[in-house]
Amino acid sequence: MKLALLPGRIYERMGIDQGQLKSILVTKLTIDDRRPNTIHQTQIKKKEKPINAATIGTILMSLLLGLVYLLAFTMGSDEVTKLTFYFSFFFFMLASSLISDFTSVLIDVRDAYIILPRPVNDKTIVTARTLHILIHISKLVVPMCAPGLVTIIVLYGIWGGFCFLAMVMMLTLFTIFFINALYLLILKITTPKKFQAIISYVQIVFAIVLYASFQILPRLMKNFEGISFSVGNNPLFLLFPSYWFAAGFSAFFYLRAAGLEWMAAAISISLPFASLYMVIKYLAPNFNNKLALINGASPGSSKPAPQKQKQGLSYSNFLSRILTKSGAERMGFLFTWKMSARSRDFRLKVYPTIGYLLVYVVIIMLQSKSLSLNQIEDETRVGKTVIVTALYICSYLPMMAIGQSIFSDKYKAAWIYFTAPVKTPGLIIRGSVKASISIFFIPMALIVLTAGLLIVGLKVLPNIILGLTNQLLLACIAVYSSHKQLPFSAHQSTQRKTGNFLRGLIILLASGIIGLSHYLIYSFMPVVIIYIALSGIATWLLLDSIKNISWSRIVKGSYEV
Repeated sequence: MKLALLPGRIYERMGIDQGQLKSILVTKLTIDDRRPNTIHQTQIKKKEKPINAATIGTILMSLLLGLVYLLAFTMGSDEVTKLTFYFSFFFFMLASSLISDFTSVLIDVRDAYIILPRPVNDKTIVTARTLHILIHISKLVVPMCAPGLVTIIVLYGIWGGFCFLAMVMMLTLFTIFFINALYLLILKITTPKKFQAIISYVQIVFAIVLYASFQILPRLMKNFEGISFSVGNNPLFLLFPSYWFAAGFSAFFYLRAAGLEWMAAAISISLPFASLYMVIKYLAPNFNNKLALINGASPGSSKPAPQKQKQGLSYSNFLSRILTKSGAERMGFLFTWKMSARSRDFRLKVYPTIGYLLVYVVIIMLQSKSLSLNQIEDETRVGKTVIVTALYICSYLPMMAIGQSIFSDKYKAAWIYFTAPVKTPGLIIRGSVKASISIFFIPMALIVLTAGLLIVGLKVLPNIILGLTNQLLLACIAVYSSHKQLPFSAHQSTQRKTGNFLRGLIILLASGIIGLSHYLIYSFMPVVIIYIALSGIATWLLLDSIKNISWSRIVKGSYEV
């Protein structure tokens, strides 16, 4: 901020009030420091402590990403190839970061009703917004490119570092243009109401990619050593923006290059400035008009067209009629089904788990180089270990969904449960559990069943059924032992107060014991069949017990009855 406010005299000559400019910037940057980023949002918070150093976290995360990008310098046989990979990583992660965490800064219409009514001139408002955006981008770009800059200076000297910084600046301008164009495209093909949902899905993908990059890329380091791949002078690479900036570095550093590289270098300099002009001249006005639509503040907007009622029976209603009884249980099922799709907080907490499980599968495949499909098909000792591990790792997703389905940012709306004539709240909880199982367990069970039958054959069917039944049993144990709370009725901070962490460890231990017992009896079919019957009966009894949970046993969240 101090650097941004240095040209004070220039601001005065432009008619900008320095006191107001500083006040607005201090407020905006303080809010940024307290706003949770994607990593905070996708983590389950066990502490009630407010966030007050998000900026430091963002800078450190960007620095770690910059260190991961150094993997590109081990790939390829020349600097153009290496930097093509480097700028590809840089462009993708910067664009993802801007979409996931920069949206709250870019799509911020609060100035319209907080600052505009005050005696602040337009120049001060525009300058404050521009400086805020530049500071926000700088705290992403500067630490992200720092490791690469140091590496370039060591390899190519000061002039190489200068050329590298110039290309990073051009790539950043191009990325900003790309994000603006992408936003406008999304707003054109979809409704403003769905825009925020699309952004939340981008945040989920970004969290998964970020986790995968830290887990998988370092393990692939050895595989990239000695690769002599070269992009060469293939004209097809002109379609890749990262090649433009890599070729630009080479051309300006050596001051000599092939014709294709000079063409790419010219694009790397001219296109960012042309795109910046397009953003200011054409995209920005349209984008500002769309901002009002996102928050439903369009001044001349007409009344929304009445939505047509859907005819027929939806999938959720169909399942609710099969799996639940009418009344409170069906209400709990349908409420949880709809909230799991509409709650942004729930999506950010649970959906990344699907990606994390896929990352675990890739890590296992990378670490088990000697593992082959024949070992799994023949159900050798290693094959049985892989099958049982896969079955019980998958249980984490439904248990995560069931555990998270009791938390909500709008937990104070839980008063509605106590106004309804419901004698046994356990019916609502059981309906909620069945909904989570239907959404997150049944599709996964079908995938596991199909993969097992295709790879191993019918002989693995009893063990798959046992593994899936045990997953349901573990989920019911988790609900009965710890989640005696109504769906979406508690604040996240209550997890620490209710002792759920200790219960979670006990459930994790139970999962390990059940998985080990399954492995020990894997080859004894009569015992496996008896185990299936016992596990099924235990699951049914627990579901019946959940139904009987009374009001006196409901664990209160932060709401007041």
